[in-house]
Amino acid sequence: MSSNVINLHAPSIAAGLPADFPHGGGVEAAARLWQCDTSEVLDLSTGLHPSGAPAWLGDWMHRHTHLVECYPDVHGEPARTALADEFGVEAGNVLITAGAQAAIETVFQAFGWSSMAIQTPCYLEPVRCAERSGCAVLPFQAADKIPDADMLWWTNPHNPTGAASEFPNGYCGVLDESYMPFAQRRDMRLLPGVMRIGSLTKTFCIPGLRLGYVIACSEDIRRLKLWMPPWPAPTMALHLLPELLPQADERDAIVSRGCIRLTALLAQHGWEVRPSTTSFVLARPKGGMPDFASHRILVRTFPEWPELTGWLRFGIPGDAFAWKRLEEALCP
Repeated sequence: MSSNVINLHAPSIAAGLPADFPHGGGVEAAARLWQCDTSEVLDLSTGLHPSGAPAWLGDWMHRHTHLVECYPDVHGEPARTALADEFGVEAGNVLITAGAQAAIETVFQAFGWSSMAIQTPCYLEPVRCAERSGCAVLPFQAADKIPDADMLWWTNPHNPTGAASEFPNGYCGVLDESYMPFAQRRDMRLLPGVMRIGSLTKTFCIPGLRLGYVIACSEDIRRLKLWMPPWPAPTMALHLLPELLPQADERDAIVSRGCIRLTALLAQHGWEVRPSTTSFVLARPKGGMPDFASHRILVRTFPEWPELTGWLRFGIPGDAFAWKRLEEALCP
């Protein structure tokens, strides 16, 4: 294959903000392009947990197959109560959603903001959803003053840099905590004027089951719920969450160790690495770009952000064979 780094998207860059909205993943497309089976693709383009889904998940789903015959509970039970207990809030402060994306899609319509400030480069779905609802997007970079806007969209840890930073004082808006360790999520409780949006699919590696949440004051939860579908998430996912939550700290510890190892590996091979606190690392080579395609390794590029040209985002390899494949690709 002629290209060293796969690019599955062809974005057109608009003035100020990208017009296209790439995302990690795309294993099926990579396999077609590389003319191989999907099982041969090592997907490091996302921030999913390196351990994959829990080993017991298949048996659990087999025992609970009857749940696919049931409509989901309209309040998101039993997941809602389990998450409320985990985070130390009331059930009325929790909205279960079909992944964090469901909340991102809806929140701009529900609250009718006229403008949003967001740090760039960034995950672009909030930008897309804001623009579709007629909300003006005011981008700023890390060193800039935050623009005056109806609300602030803040991501902690930041995507794609992986840097951790608390929601700034004196602002209201949305905190996307999808990559945040659970210990930190538990400590926050309710933040005045802030809606906390989180993904549960990344920590537990179940993106196919679509499970996320919003933590906010009960009035904001009621307002947001008016714009949501009547069924919040798949029935099986709602019943699975109470079984997953006790494993959150252990899985976060695995991510922490993996992030340290991945940072050291890239630095060992001469890469410039951004400090990260999450399940991915942003880095760029000081020399030529390795031929990841020939190793069937899918990494995240950022064609939508010219300032990130040459930078790649790596997820954490999940086993010894995956680590070996990555190191072989990094070698000259």
